[in-house]
Amino acid sequence: MPAAKKLEVEQVSNERPRTAGTLAREHLAVLVSTIGMRLNRGATAYYRSAWNIGAVEWRLIMTLKSISSLNVGELSEAADIDKAAASRSLAILQERGLVSVEQTRSRGRAAIAKLTAEGRKFAVKLTEVSRERDARLFREFTPSDKERLRELLNQLFRSLEKADWER
Repeated sequence: MPAAKKLEVEQVSNERPRTAGTLAREHLAVLVSTIGMRLNRGATAYYRSAWNIGAVEWRLIMTLKSISSLNVGELSEAADIDKAAASRSLAILQERGLVSVEQTRSRGRAAIAKLTAEGRKFAVKLTEVSRERDARLFREFTPSDKERLRELLNQLFRSLEKADWER
């Protein structure tokens, strides 16, 4: 591509380069994926610097706050994360005293994860700051905008469950 043409694609007026924006305007899936990656990077950076946890640990804590105890497989499914990542993050949370993981015979050889008393206090604080971050992110949205966005994203989520990727 000639240099002048390349600059035109990468530069929009005096703003920073927007090559991802170009793809996102043409492909809705790229837009959704880009938004997801940016949200994840932002959350990871914030929770790492402010609370010394990553996004996976945050998801595990928030899931265990909602559902008091789960085995590792159930927890990874409920938090929608890889089982190996859940196991690694549970070990980190266990070292910090936020989660207890107990082996049980009553549910096969499953390891059951629960928030400790310290973990429950931590989860309350995380819930508070998570809601504040959400409010800042969506401050320009009306309540009906947010509800409609949630409906559309849930519809997309359901479509992904039925996706036929081999065609």
